[in-house]
Amino acid sequence: MKAFLSRVSILSVAVLATSAAAQSDPQALPRMVASERAFAAATAELGVRDGFLVFFADDSVQIQRTETGVTLGKARDGLASQALQPLPIPNQLIWEPFTGQVSSDGSMGWLTGAYVRFNQAQKITVGQGAYFSVWKRQSNGTWRVWLDEGIQIPQIWQNASPFRPAPNPDAGTVGSPNEAIAEVERAVLADRKAWEARLGADVRLHRNGAMPFVGRDAVVAASAAVPRPNCAVVHTESAASGDLAVVVGSCDSAGKTKGSYVRVWKRDVTARWRIVFQTETPGT
Repeated sequence: MKAFLSRVSILSVAVLATSAAAQSDPQALPRMVASERAFAAATAELGVRDGFLVFFADDSVQIQRTETGVTLGKARDGLASQALQPLPIPNQLIWEPFTGQVSSDGSMGWLTGAYVRFNQAQKITVGQGAYFSVWKRQSNGTWRVWLDEGIQIPQIWQNASPFRPAPNPDAGTVGSPNEAIAEVERAVLADRKAWEARLGADVRLHRNGAMPFVGRDAVVAASAAVPRPNCAVVHTESAASGDLAVVVGSCDSAGKTKGSYVRVWKRDVTARWRIVFQTETPGT
């Protein structure tokens, strides 16, 4: 019995050690970036349906915008219902990660970069934009997409490589250490100045139809030029370490279909929440 208990204890220690090592993976960001590149390569060869099905997590979600509001649907169900694409793919979807971050425990992260749709036969670009993806590390250690969003941009995003890690947010003075993300999100939805005060120095804003806005000053100026919509939280996804969170929300629109936003929050060195990325899709 003692020998059996000893073996159980040794096994338990080994499992805990393995789990701790996975959580503190110093190469979590490079692994996520490599997974994004593999995702892009597979999609270029297999097409959107099969490439996305390979790299989307079982719990992956899709933002659904309707007249009544914004909801999150099961992304894999929508993909599986699509028809198989003919091979070779006539219009390849090609993209490359430009910047992003991971949580301190290496369990969750985000990436953004340029994408193009390239017609193989005519050798021309038929569309371009900027994508945004949220990744989660699975129980087996692999990285898979939880959410994928994108905007159209008026011209190809130049100098969108090589990859560079997004800077950690600068220290803020608004709020309190270890504040709850729900309270902070409510505050920025209620007041533009509260939102501006939470913007990190290197924040990125992606708005459909415009080139990405980079840096606090550029983001504030771009937002001052458009009416502030009424928005509400739909879903919040957070890393287990509590230092990275992604909020999906619904916004009123002049059109029939509701608009949406996705906001990435990261804690600064004082443990206050700061906005490091935001993408917006207006209603139609």
